[in-house]
Amino acid sequence: MKNILFATRKSNGVPMLKSTLPIILFSMFPGVASIAATESATPDNPLVSMVTQQNKKVSGIVYDTNGDPAIGANVIVKGTTNGTITDMDGKYTLEVPANAILQISYIGYNTQEIPVGNKTTINVNLKEDTQALDEVVVVAYGTQKARSVTGSMSKLDASELSDMPVSQIGEKLQGKFSGVQINQANGEPNGGLVIRVRGAASINGGNEPLVVIDGFPTTSSLASISPDEIENITVLKDAASASLYGSRAANGVILVTTKSAKGVSAGKPHIDFSAYFGIDKVSNQGRPDLMNAQEFAQFKKEYYEDQALYEGYTGGVPECYQNPQAIGKGTDWFDILLQDAITQNYNLGLSAAGEKFKSAVNINYNAKEGVILNTYSNRFAARANNVYEASDRVSFGLNVSGSYTIGQLTDGLGGGRYIIGSAMLMDPQLKYKNDDGTYPIAYTQPGMFANPNYYLVLTQRQNPSKTFRGTINAYTDIKIIDGLKYRLSANADLANNSRSNWIPSTANGAMFSAPPQPATGSYHTSNYVNWLLENTLTYNKTIANDHNLDILVGYTTQKNTQENARIDASDYPDDELPWFGAAITRTGNSDADKWGSWAMISYLGRLNYDYKEKYILSVAFRRDGCSRFGSNAKFANFPSVSVGWIASDEPFMEKYDKVSHLKLRGSYGLVGNYNIGNYTYLASVGSYNYVTDGSITAGRALSRIGNNELTWETTKQMDFGVDLGLFNDRVFLVYDYYRKWTDGLLYQIDIPYSSGFSNIQSSIGEFHFWGHEISLETKNMVGAFKWNTQINVSIDRNKAAKLGTNDTPIGGFNNQEDYNRTAVGKPLGMFYGYVYDGVFMTEAEYEAGPKHASSMVGTVRMKDLNGDNKIDMDDRTYIGNPNPDFTFGITNEFSWRNFDASLLLTGSVGNDIIDGTLEWTENIDGVFNVHKGVANRWRSVDNPGDGQVPRTRTGTTELFRYTNSRWVSNGSYLRVKNLTVGYTIPIKKNPYVKGLRIYASGQNLLTWTGYKGMNPEVSGKGASGLYQGVDNTAYPVARTFSLGVNVKF
Repeated sequence: MKNILFATRKSNGVPMLKSTLPIILFSMFPGVASIAATESATPDNPLVSMVTQQNKKVSGIVYDTNGDPAIGANVIVKGTTNGTITDMDGKYTLEVPANAILQISYIGYNTQEIPVGNKTTINVNLKEDTQALDEVVVVAYGTQKARSVTGSMSKLDASELSDMPVSQIGEKLQGKFSGVQINQANGEPNGGLVIRVRGAASINGGNEPLVVIDGFPTTSSLASISPDEIENITVLKDAASASLYGSRAANGVILVTTKSAKGVSAGKPHIDFSAYFGIDKVSNQGRPDLMNAQEFAQFKKEYYEDQALYEGYTGGVPECYQNPQAIGKGTDWFDILLQDAITQNYNLGLSAAGEKFKSAVNINYNAKEGVILNTYSNRFAARANNVYEASDRVSFGLNVSGSYTIGQLTDGLGGGRYIIGSAMLMDPQLKYKNDDGTYPIAYTQPGMFANPNYYLVLTQRQNPSKTFRGTINAYTDIKIIDGLKYRLSANADLANNSRSNWIPSTANGAMFSAPPQPATGSYHTSNYVNWLLENTLTYNKTIANDHNLDILVGYTTQKNTQENARIDASDYPDDELPWFGAAITRTGNSDADKWGSWAMISYLGRLNYDYKEKYILSVAFRRDGCSRFGSNAKFANFPSVSVGWIASDEPFMEKYDKVSHLKLRGSYGLVGNYNIGNYTYLASVGSYNYVTDGSITAGRALSRIGNNELTWETTKQMDFGVDLGLFNDRVFLVYDYYRKWTDGLLYQIDIPYSSGFSNIQSSIGEFHFWGHEISLETKNMVGAFKWNTQINVSIDRNKAAKLGTNDTPIGGFNNQEDYNRTAVGKPLGMFYGYVYDGVFMTEAEYEAGPKHASSMVGTVRMKDLNGDNKIDMDDRTYIGNPNPDFTFGITNEFSWRNFDASLLLTGSVGNDIIDGTLEWTENIDGVFNVHKGVANRWRSVDNPGDGQVPRTRTGTTELFRYTNSRWVSNGSYLRVKNLTVGYTIPIKKNPYVKGLRIYASGQNLLTWTGYKGMNPEVSGKGASGLYQGVDNTAYPVARTFSLGVNVKF
């Protein structure tokens, strides 16, 4: 990954890639550098140069264009791995054959080849790489010289991610960008990712960044595009870089550029084929540590014995629990939901060119089984990007893509006490499969709730879905005069989704309502069409060699229409005909929140100016008008300004010869968030019954009052950045400090009841965000053995500044399943509940301590925070913070001869996780299977246990099930996200195969964390910044082991 704030040599402004610190070490110890960079021509001693009578020593000095020594330049014998690097004085010494050709390469300069001949001293003067000088990057509505970028953005080439065995590009981006938090909240096939840029959060406006594919702001997410179609990705993080997307840019913008035939010569097509095959497996780490059958039978036996001792129970111990020692381990109900899953991917890319035509075609098939039974996602995707040069002034482009995805994901898997949560609470004595091979359909154990067989729930329920997505982008570029270009583009994005649901009577049930239940079915369909027309003029001009202008003006119009429908079917005669026609009752419905249209018109402009490519100014403006907002507030303006100064080009910096690049930049701007729904500003009408002449008459009435002033959420953002390159950019550091003020958050405010309503939707709410971003890229070793490192760290902070007219907190009002609270002056989404204080172990402790209404000796003890000597809801407080102190990613890349390897580590530090499943797995009423630690609960003063879990006496256990600090854990983690080892097979020159590489890769290999659950990246409410860090069961995240091949023809 490279930040867009590329390095540039201070003397002449040549952009260069970034590099690393150990060059200093190598320069201090040139022998180490020589060993690391030098390999033998003999197979039996790879670290020592071959010494023969024909070999001789060659030495010299390598200079850059200023005549300064080039530190760390590569000097190798062409066609071999015998080489070294220059020291701090630019000097090198190398033993070579007499007929050798020296190959000298250096970042930002052209590679030179010099025959040795009879020479023993060879000094080299490097020449600038003019292609690097003109390197451009993708920005909003076009491209820009990397050197001139003043906004905060980061770029990643897809080639850096090609070996990760994942089906969606978002997983490959984890740990690659500073300021971009990507968590794999669950392991659903082709899903489960949470992406937030600079901690973006809203109350009701969504937090996901805008995705722009080849210049088209799409409705679909990153999950809809094959990773193999992508050329590069740029993330726009600050207002200056994103303001041209105006009302949609508050959460950041992800620019996706797909592959083209750029660089392909006429008559010389490029053909690439890649494939991988892997196995997904759920790790044992963090699985629910619940009792086995024997342990649970012992717990239940003791439960009934204590009831008889303390509560007068006379029913005795049920027979199935009377003799625990005779019972084995039983069924692991969590494990029977799982399977080892196969993942596979095949991709074919073809790029070709003629005299006036270029085309790139990509075809991809990805098939991914889920690690939960009967879940999968298979995607077929194709894309063709075409350019036709009609003349030297007119060109046409047509990009077409389509994807077809079929999959199945059973409804209600996680996120509460649903299929996963209920299954793991089953009595482990119960068998999911009878000894004769048949399957029970329901269970009812003594003192426990009725349940279905969750194996049948997963394997017999059918929930297949089909999704087709297509995009088309047609454009024409007309060069009116030199420097002035007009572009007209027409874009469309459309999708259709259909989903069936069939639940037979034997699998229709849940906790409390076991099968058989009447069979049901349903059919859902939805579609959308999103089109965009854009007209833009760009003008580029250089005046008097020093003044560079880049001007953009444009007008766009966009409309999105979506529809949906649903049919529910019931009263089937049996389970044999799961078709809608067989059902006696069929009813239709629609989801009003996913029906309707919105439209937008926009005017935009940008001026980029620089003087001598050293003093840089960029001003941008967008005016949006959108149908989603009130009649008095449909239009809004989104300006931005940014400046940059390349200080390393100043004469006074020449004495700091170790500083190869120094850029200072700053920006300020406004962006918006329009994700509040299509008709929120309008009053709504609902169905109500009226009494007329003593009888009830159906009618209509207002159910929500309108607000013509309802408008955008607006984010003001300031950014200050420093880009620093050292040792000819072998060490490159990028630092950003930002502040954001998000105002106009959609919020319900109270109004007088005399209006006929209790509240109204209004734009009254304010959040503040600030933070630091650090990216460090280094080239540690640059000889025959190469080692590069990229480190990024994100420190994000936030707080709520205003919540409606009364600053009423959001959340945290209930004792159970209401874990997060957002309040003015506090970070967003803090955990809120009681402070756990152990167990009343003795009568003296009970008498001396504050008491809940249910307290007695042996019950749970919570802290009395308000000092009134009683425990009630007024004693709840903030018990944890899900916002991390910082997140990080570390990538190391290695290569030696034909071998290569990469290691990606990701993690976070300082965040908390609340384990909501403890409300059930430490429920001591005997109705669920429980954690093994419950065996050490308090049973009597003489048998008090370990002081962690209270007694089981009826009527005393409720407080222990309330949200409390016992459930909060340190969620810091370090994860080996990916490890890949590859080998490029040497191939003799032939007309067929140009390159062949094989590799092995592992994903999510190891995790170190203070959290005892399965996934420290869990987030039960997805991307919501107000409800982070809650684990109440989720689809498991698997380890993936894969083998792959890349072939070039």
